[in-house]
Amino acid sequence: MKARAENDKTNAFLKDLSCRLDMTQACVSIVDLRDTANPQRGGWRDTEIKPTASVIKLNLLAGAYNAKAAGVPFDSGIKITKNNWTGTWDPVYDGLHDPNPPIKLGDTWTFGKLVEVMIRRSDNVATNTLIDFLGRKKVTDFVRGAGLASTYVRHKLSSGTDVDDPDATGYNQMPARDAATLLMLIAQKKLVSAEASEAMYAMLAGQLDRELIAETLPPDAVYAGKTGELSAARNDAAIVKAPGREYVLVIYTQLPGPQSRPLIQAIARAVDEFIKNN
Repeated sequence: MKARAENDKTNAFLKDLSCRLDMTQACVSIVDLRDTANPQRGGWRDTEIKPTASVIKLNLLAGAYNAKAAGVPFDSGIKITKNNWTGTWDPVYDGLHDPNPPIKLGDTWTFGKLVEVMIRRSDNVATNTLIDFLGRKKVTDFVRGAGLASTYVRHKLSSGTDVDDPDATGYNQMPARDAATLLMLIAQKKLVSAEASEAMYAMLAGQLDRELIAETLPPDAVYAGKTGELSAARNDAAIVKAPGREYVLVIYTQLPGPQSRPLIQAIARAVDEFIKNN
């Protein structure tokens, strides 16, 4: 009964929040991790299928560490080929410097470094290269086996150029609830292994895009997450740790950046206050 009551309380909070903020174009998923044996969940439209943008890269992060656990070395060399080439971030993001150089066509990168730049600076070329290296079906099968029942990695990412992707089978899919489940498993040190989960958490904590949930958090809080952006969608999926509280917060918005950023920030502030005071 306790678990249901706490879940109801979170859902009631989100319903009330939707009366104070226009959340008609938002999906929100929360996992309160303070009860380690029985994390409490709540959501606002968090099972709906909406554009994932770069949050889909969380699945490739999980798939990479699953492959590493199966014996694929992170120092394996992978060549950057034209069929995976597309627009992507530079190594400098809003003044925050990534120590890794830009990816260039014909370069050979290690498996581990491709995973790092895919997460830290959301590199799309690295992502497409990893989709080929890991196999989208293998990644999808692994995360679905971990409990992400509605998630599929189906196509490569493209930004302003066409990517050769003959194996694409439709849109990528990862509802906010599934993203929250993956992050919950990392926070619980249950995804692949405790060591792998700790490594994935450290990589997410190095995320360079910190203008959404991260920007709203008080100084005592630590953000580890993955953002995503399309022309009419902005998302953030994060593990938040602070004195007296630890939780997962995933927010998807179906709005252009200038409209989505203040909404995501307002939701994030309200959720942190709710968790802190309950």
